[in-house]
Amino acid sequence: MLASYRRFAAIALAFVALFCSSYWLSFQQLLQLSQQTAMQQGTEFNQYLDQQLDRFSQLTGALVRRPELLPVLQAPDDTVKQQQLSQLLADFNLASGSASIYLMDLSGVVLASSNYHEAVSFMHYNFGFRPYFTETVRTGESYVDYGLGWISNERGIYFASLVLAGDKPLGVLTVKLNIDRVEQAYQAIAGQSPLLFMLVDDEDSVIGSNHAPWRLSQLGDKALTLPRHPGVVLPALHVRQRDMLWKLLVEPDSADPMPREFAVAVKQNQRLPWQLLMLQAAQPLRVQALQLAASLSLLLGMLVLLGGYWRNRRQQLRQKERIFAQLEQAVTERTESLTLSNQQLQYEITQRYEAEAELKQAQQQLLQAAKLATIGQLSASINHEINQPLTAMHSYLQNTRLLLQKGRVDELSVNLDKLSQLLLRLNHIVKQFKSFSRKAANNPESVPLHQVVHNALGIVQPALKQQQVQVRLKENHVARVRLDPLQLEQVLVNLIGNAAQAMEQTPQPELVIQLDATEAQVQVSIQDKGPGIQPHDMVHLFEPFFTTKQGSGLGLGLSISRQIVESYGGTLSIDNHPDGGAIVILSLPRDPSET
Repeated sequence: MLASYRRFAAIALAFVALFCSSYWLSFQQLLQLSQQTAMQQGTEFNQYLDQQLDRFSQLTGALVRRPELLPVLQAPDDTVKQQQLSQLLADFNLASGSASIYLMDLSGVVLASSNYHEAVSFMHYNFGFRPYFTETVRTGESYVDYGLGWISNERGIYFASLVLAGDKPLGVLTVKLNIDRVEQAYQAIAGQSPLLFMLVDDEDSVIGSNHAPWRLSQLGDKALTLPRHPGVVLPALHVRQRDMLWKLLVEPDSADPMPREFAVAVKQNQRLPWQLLMLQAAQPLRVQALQLAASLSLLLGMLVLLGGYWRNRRQQLRQKERIFAQLEQAVTERTESLTLSNQQLQYEITQRYEAEAELKQAQQQLLQAAKLATIGQLSASINHEINQPLTAMHSYLQNTRLLLQKGRVDELSVNLDKLSQLLLRLNHIVKQFKSFSRKAANNPESVPLHQVVHNALGIVQPALKQQQVQVRLKENHVARVRLDPLQLEQVLVNLIGNAAQAMEQTPQPELVIQLDATEAQVQVSIQDKGPGIQPHDMVHLFEPFFTTKQGSGLGLGLSISRQIVESYGGTLSIDNHPDGGAIVILSLPRDPSET
């Protein structure tokens, strides 16, 4: 027992070690894949950023050489030239997609601006304190810098270049590109990627991000105010780095900020001292690593169990081989007995096949007997219906003989007319009975449903009349069906006959037959006023040879009826009606040619 516990403990420790190592390796691999994806997107985004820097640097270089700039700088009080130049700058601003373009003199005062006509205009503001202005004037070279707009309060990249008249500097032209446009471009590049990005300047300030709470924040531990962001306090993200994993605040301005872990890839910008940080939440990677580790551990566990199973299997096979060796002699001795037993079994199988064939034949005979039984029941009820006109005919014939003896020939025509009517009535009864008793040819044709119902009622009319059953026929719709009318008559005769028999003990028997139709279906409902169907009989109604008629019936009528209805794609159901009695619902597809 102790050895078993030790073995179990050793296996459990091995599984734990395997799970931990699998989790660590999987997580490291997922981090590497995340780094590759992040670096690829970062490269594409950096390329886009470099293209924009080149584009707007070239735009600034082209604009400073425009001859329209010099007259405004040389005559700073000429408002007409300032307005004309401002309109020209507005046209270039609209065509290039920049945020604003403005011209400053050497003191930093704006003399012309693309937003001169807007509510927030840079005209006559002094931007001489901005780094992009001071560095351009100090170095005499074009300068690119980031900053927060002093007037517009919008983040942007500033492209500044010195305006020269020969070798003499006269002013500074500045083109501003909003960071919002760069952020929107990243969304187009990344698509549905879950990666977040930060654009961080040389002061560790987040100047751009597709995660709004990170914009205008900084990576340190304390909130700061920097010259590039006048009047704005940059909240701290409290970054903690450990290799590729960083922990930082997702919502630095919230009341109870919580740090989250991210897998971070760093991409340096070649043109500016900026860093592009690509971040992916580490939690999904850890969950995926846990799933992989669990799958691997489960697979190994299954292999171990399979190995144990095969080991036990081999032991069982060896034991069986020993048993087989012991029984081999006994098997040899009993070979003759087994041969005889096999012959006996073959004989029994043959007998069973013959019994099954006889059973199938008996079933077919029973089906035929059920049809004949229905015909017999109808014949008994029709006998009474035929006897009445025969008795009347006998009376009229005797009366006719007396009239002939008395020579009253003129009165004979009345008797002959009545005899003719009685003969037509007998012919109609016999014709219906003959048509119903004829074997169905199973030739489907398009027939009116109400006509088949009337024919079936005509067949069972003598039995209904004898039982004094009142029939109410509601023909709500006239529709056609495609089937063998004789087979449908057989079904309806069986259903109406069952309903009549169910009301044998009912004082005032009544039968309601209703015809309805939709675009695709026709329906015949037959409702009786009998005692209904017992719940324990309901589940057996359509089983062959099940009957509730004591001493009569083979129990095949409903089974045969359902088979006939289903062969034409219809349904047959029976249930108890809420108002008492039972209701049978027969549904059939409507003739497609009619619709």
